[in-house]
Amino acid sequence: MNNNGYLDFKKAIRFEITLVVLFITTFALYLLGLLPAILQVEILSIVGFIGLLPVAKSALDSLRNKRINVDLLATIALFLSLISAEWGSMLFINIMLAGARVLDLYTKRRIRTSLEGLTKLKPSRARVRKDDETTEIPLADVKAGDIVVVNLGEQIPVDGIVIEGTATVNQASLTGESVPVLHEVGSYVLSATVVVSGNIVVQAKHIGLETTFEKMINLVEESGDAKTRMKTLAEKFASWYIGIMLVVAFTLYLITRDTMLVLAVVLVVCADDIAIAVPMAYIIAIGTAARHGIVIKSADFLELASKITTLIVDKTGTLTLGNLSVTNVRTFGTHDTRHVLELSGIICARSNHPVSKAIVEYAKEKSCSCISPDNFEEIEGRGIISTDTNGNEIIIGRYEFLYERGIKIGNNVNNAINEEISKGNNITLLALDNEVIGLFAFADEMRAGMVESITALKQSGIKEIIMLTGDNDGVAKNIAKRLGIDKYYSKLLPEHKVFVLKDYLGKNGRTVAMVGDGVNDAAVLTRADVGIAMGGVGSDAAIESADIVLMQDNFEKIIELRGISKKVSDVVRGNFVIWGVVNAVGLYLVFTHVLNPAGAAAYNFFTDFIPIANSLRLFRYSKNTIQ
Repeated sequence: MNNNGYLDFKKAIRFEITLVVLFITTFALYLLGLLPAILQVEILSIVGFIGLLPVAKSALDSLRNKRINVDLLATIALFLSLISAEWGSMLFINIMLAGARVLDLYTKRRIRTSLEGLTKLKPSRARVRKDDETTEIPLADVKAGDIVVVNLGEQIPVDGIVIEGTATVNQASLTGESVPVLHEVGSYVLSATVVVSGNIVVQAKHIGLETTFEKMINLVEESGDAKTRMKTLAEKFASWYIGIMLVVAFTLYLITRDTMLVLAVVLVVCADDIAIAVPMAYIIAIGTAARHGIVIKSADFLELASKITTLIVDKTGTLTLGNLSVTNVRTFGTHDTRHVLELSGIICARSNHPVSKAIVEYAKEKSCSCISPDNFEEIEGRGIISTDTNGNEIIIGRYEFLYERGIKIGNNVNNAINEEISKGNNITLLALDNEVIGLFAFADEMRAGMVESITALKQSGIKEIIMLTGDNDGVAKNIAKRLGIDKYYSKLLPEHKVFVLKDYLGKNGRTVAMVGDGVNDAAVLTRADVGIAMGGVGSDAAIESADIVLMQDNFEKIIELRGISKKVSDVVRGNFVIWGVVNAVGLYLVFTHVLNPAGAAAYNFFTDFIPIANSLRLFRYSKNTIQ
């Protein structure tokens, strides 16, 4: 976002707030009879003309784009109120419309900054090694083929090949994998991922716009261009109603040649109440949702939320917490579970690896001591070697690590390993004195209440729930089975998720929502009919790219979102019913000569409050009212 764009938004918001203050002040003075009588008409006319200008401009811009929006209805209502000197109605409409424009500017500004979250993750400098000397230089100066040094806790600044060292890298921001990945010599690493343990030296292969990270940014930009703007019910109504109303008025004039009758009819049916009440309903609903931790960026996405038929969900950080936890401990030989936990807790106490942290936490929960050992050797990404109090060698780590060190792995251990892998779990083994005595099974921790939430979403009318993940097929299958998700896609990179989404968008009458949290979800969140971000742990990119943000990281909020959407849709439909009945009564009174133009304007003004009052019912929202 450039500075000029930011300043334009500030000026526009200040201008609209100034208009709101002007209209409220004038309205109060008019009601209290404090306007000078000799200048009252001039003052009210000027204020009315000022209020008409931005609304008329929006209507004209819409017509130039071959669209008819609610502002065209509002323009007619304001113009007729102005020429018929219905000052109260004119000022009231202006207050509501100016307030709506302030909200609209705010949401547009948030959308304009959708890429800021991505750029925050981008490294700005890199340490390049040349002739045995390491120099820190700006990232823009790094060239393909340069040797880049990356230490513990740092972001990898380029896409490239590891030529020295080993490191465990957290790739969740790009690939969605819940478990940090071990990278050794020959491995390919991605920019903007983080080294969580170890140190590596990388030969740059792709830099700048060629990196996976920069391609993600391009995906978000392209996805934004690809999305077609949806229309709310009010906009659809406006697109046909205006034409019909003008044709009817013109035909009536040709038949009767009675200008006053035509003016009275137009004042009754000008739909300024709908032009106010419908946007008001959406504004109140959006504000109510925000108070309940749901940020909705525009009314069209709020309306679509109740129409979602297909929910595509990213696994890591959305269905799961993205944290490893011990799901099962198995023991072998004569060793019991407590002994295995005490040995593993001791050997893992000094390690920062996510697996070690999960084991230590589990051991502490079982009241086992986790005292740091005197001798300790960690082989990065593979395992740890130490000794117990009797001097016997303890090894904990991956299957391959124990096998390489000649540890005996019997059939009973292999069978246990295969059984846990079939469940989609990750495996770590514990060996004492050259024999495997324990097995730890790990899984990404499921969010609480997920099974109930998935069931409730299906009951609410969502026909299919699809899971996307960068994890292996075993993990994906296990999670899908536990949650009752019938379809899933595993081992996905960010661009693959976009391709999967394309297979569902615009087909068989689907309305597709995407739920995600990470940078790897930004493109699909932007491309989906409705993008929903889990905000609390989600990246700025996902939050800014999404159309709706669940601020409390509570998946159940999607159910509440759909409830609010259905509630506001019911209120809006109710407003149209009220509008139809009121217009029918008003037209009867006009054609029976009970109402002249002045009476029609007064009738229109007072009946305006009926649909508005109906919209105000949304302030009484509570969870129980929409279940």
